[in-house]
Amino acid sequence: MSEPVRKRAFVWPRFVRVLLMAVLFGVFFLGSPVIALIVLPFLALVSGDRAKDRATHVLHLGMKAIMRVGHALGIAELELPRPPAVIDLDKPYVMISNHPTFIDMIVILGTFPRLTCVTNGRWWKHWALGRLLRATHYIAGPGSGVEGEDDTNTVDKIVAQLGRGHPVLIFPEGQRSHPDRLRRFRRGAALAATRAGVPLVPLFLVCDPPYLTKTIPLTQPPTIPPTYRFEWLTPQLPGAREEDARALQKTIEAEYEARFASRRALPAE
Repeated sequence: MSEPVRKRAFVWPRFVRVLLMAVLFGVFFLGSPVIALIVLPFLALVSGDRAKDRATHVLHLGMKAIMRVGHALGIAELELPRPPAVIDLDKPYVMISNHPTFIDMIVILGTFPRLTCVTNGRWWKHWALGRLLRATHYIAGPGSGVEGEDDTNTVDKIVAQLGRGHPVLIFPEGQRSHPDRLRRFRRGAALAATRAGVPLVPLFLVCDPPYLTKTIPLTQPPTIPPTYRFEWLTPQLPGAREEDARALQKTIEAEYEARFASRRALPAE
């Protein structure tokens, strides 16, 4: 479990925090070409059949470093408890989450070393980031332009990924969440978990005070550094029938709706 957040004795002025956050974003995006053009070819030479495993781990380490440096600099506080003990992180599972901020993927994928994800297909066309993603176990979403990929159902790709032993992160809303309610909740995660017979692990993300959302950009940080927090909902162990996927979807969606409702009921600060 994570330690309670401690109040910092010193908080950077807002303009300094904006500058530090911009630098971290720059490091992340400028680091992608370095990894893609220098690190990955070296890994391919020395890793053989394990090249994708190591490339996936290198990307995890990069995200973890960005996340931890941001915390150390006082840009954001982190409360990142592990999932419930009933989930074995060394075995495949489907993790789902709401998607409140621009940095959700960095924080989640930087926390769980083996976790892969379904990525925006457009990223695979980028000259550097696309090269990096193709070297990992990440899954290309629709619109990737990768030969053969867009002809394969995304759920089928997720099930195959789970069958190879890799856990998968999915944002069922498909885009950043509303601050106070759930968007349309797609059934692919529940269907993939059911077909593969693996646990569905729901995560609720909170960024308080809100920052880096659709309506709060980098240049408008809150008065104090936000606390980024994992809140774990009830893990689900699905059955193996199509009907189970529909029931599982309703159960999970209802729990997310209830969590949003409880946040709406909190007194305004």
